[in-house]
Amino acid sequence: MRDFEIVIADDGSSDHTAEVVKEFESKTSVPVRHVWHEDRGHRRAAILNKGLAYCHAPIVLFTDCDAIPPSDLLQVHLQFDTPKRMLCGGYVRLTDEETKRIDPDFVLAGKHEDFLDSARKRRLRRRHLKNLLYVAIRKKGRPHNMGLNYSVAREHLEEINGYDEQFQGWGNADGDVRRRLRMIGVQPKSVWSQAVIFHQWHPSDPTKNPKVRKRNQELARREDIPSFCVHGMNKDGKQESA
Repeated sequence: MRDFEIVIADDGSSDHTAEVVKEFESKTSVPVRHVWHEDRGHRRAAILNKGLAYCHAPIVLFTDCDAIPPSDLLQVHLQFDTPKRMLCGGYVRLTDEETKRIDPDFVLAGKHEDFLDSARKRRLRRRHLKNLLYVAIRKKGRPHNMGLNYSVAREHLEEINGYDEQFQGWGNADGDVRRRLRMIGVQPKSVWSQAVIFHQWHPSDPTKNPKVRKRNQELARREDIPSFCVHGMNKDGKQESA
């Protein structure tokens, strides 16, 4: 399928990302947009909001730069999409050795999909069944909507005013989105074993500051959270009238 667009939300990279995007754009008929802001630390929530402002498609699928999709990822998300739902997909953590085998030709040939062996399929299936239970009992904070593989209608993201930009550094921003989506009647739906993405191995990020993580956790656990985020996409903090 080619009826989609790609928006690259770039959190202040200073490498050759822009050149790579430009080269890719010249080789594809798919609309590509590169949205960048300057590096002032880990500001993923803010750059995702900027990226969302450039999205035109009715459904937004989130993923990360260190994640490789299978050939059917978009098809599966569309297949399971239903009104007022957020689809929570799964992932496979690749090992260091597996990651070292990956290059563009390896991916274009679809060889990375062979990493999804029977043992990994069983683990994904078990997690999917747990997620179904979590959804049935409406367990708080579950299932996880991993930022590398979840989708939701753009109109619902706009209704909650996107990501809360008070979240800076690692952790909890995606869960905050899930919580506020639930407030407006958008429920999570597990596609953990059907929509699977491949997460490449990399060393632990040195910017994962424990103090920042604790602050984000406290922010996520506050009781007075509104569905419409004041510090979100619409910077005047006001919900637009219908």
